Amino acid sequence: MMTTGRIRTAVIRRSHGVRGAVRVEPLGGTAERFCVGMRVRVDDDGRELTVAGARGLHDGDLLMEFEGVTDRNGADLLRGRYLTVEATEARELAPDEWFVDTVIGLRAVTTEGDELGLVADVESYPASDVLVVRAHSGERRFPMVKAFVQSVDPDAGTITLTPWEEDEK
Repeated sequence: MMTTGRIRTAVIRRSHGVRGAVRVEPLGGTAERFCVGMRVRVDDDGRELTVAGARGLHDGDLLMEFEGVTDRNGADLLRGRYLTVEATEARELAPDEWFVDTVIGLRAVTTEGDELGLVADVESYPASDVLVVRAHSGERRFPMVKAFVQSVDPDAGTITLTPWEEDEK
């Protein structure tokens, strides 16, 4: 399935210091893809920002600076916002790798075809991403690893999951 539109590439966690820098959590890929001069857009208001500086931190986050954001007040206004890029400018994906926006909204089913719900979110953790599957009975979480994710088929609108052993008791 060809991804169109915009892709979320990072989320701004908080401001850092007094000169407009922000701490950013990248959503996949490596820190090197955020280069000086790169243009990103703030997801909810469409404002375009140009990267003035970016460097990786030991925990996987980045410190980023944007042209025109020169103080803590400006940086604080970006807190909690997603940064996006045009799908045509997105990085190449490895096999068995998907953009979060592609996975959200897929129908989650078991290998037997039983409905589990819809993928409502993908949470990022150090060990692996975790799918949040929402059903009428509530939310369930599945690590996005081969033991639980059997297949992802965006064209069919499904993701096939193996439920936790505890679910079968």
